[in-house]
Amino acid sequence: MHKLALSIVLTSQGISFLHAGTEFLRSKKGIENSYNSPDSINEIDWNLKTVNKDVFDYVRQLIRMRKAHPAFRMQTAEQLQKNIKFDEAAPAGVVSYEINGAAVADGWKNIQVWFNGSSVERTVHLRGGSWMKAIDNNLFVAPSETGVLVLKPYSCSVLFKNSN
Repeated sequence: MHKLALSIVLTSQGISFLHAGTEFLRSKKGIENSYNSPDSINEIDWNLKTVNKDVFDYVRQLIRMRKAHPAFRMQTAEQLQKNIKFDEAAPAGVVSYEINGAAVADGWKNIQVWFNGSSVERTVHLRGGSWMKAIDNNLFVAPSETGVLVLKPYSCSVLFKNSN
């Protein structure tokens, strides 16, 4: 679920904000409002970076993808309105949208982002033929072609096409 949440933040438009340590599952030991708690609650436990290296590496890759693709960083409301379309027919518990990357000179001309926020695996037949996978169920993968997407519970997948 944490990788899904971080994926939502780092694939969304606008300025992304990550609280210190969220990239390696920092905890304040269950204290919601820790402003007057001791250092033992508020300090960053850097050992968690090693323990949760997979999450840390995933966030680094998300940031790298975001920087490399201007489609995730559109600058105006008009660009957003014209170039992002949500899939109203997505299965229950799934949010999906398509970005027209060509409009902002992105190398990925079209991008699909899929979030499965449910506890149930979903299978989706992709519109518009085959797409290349970049993220498959919270894992960055070597680009591979697919026409069917299996969305594991609590996961993000990102697909792209280099031409319209």
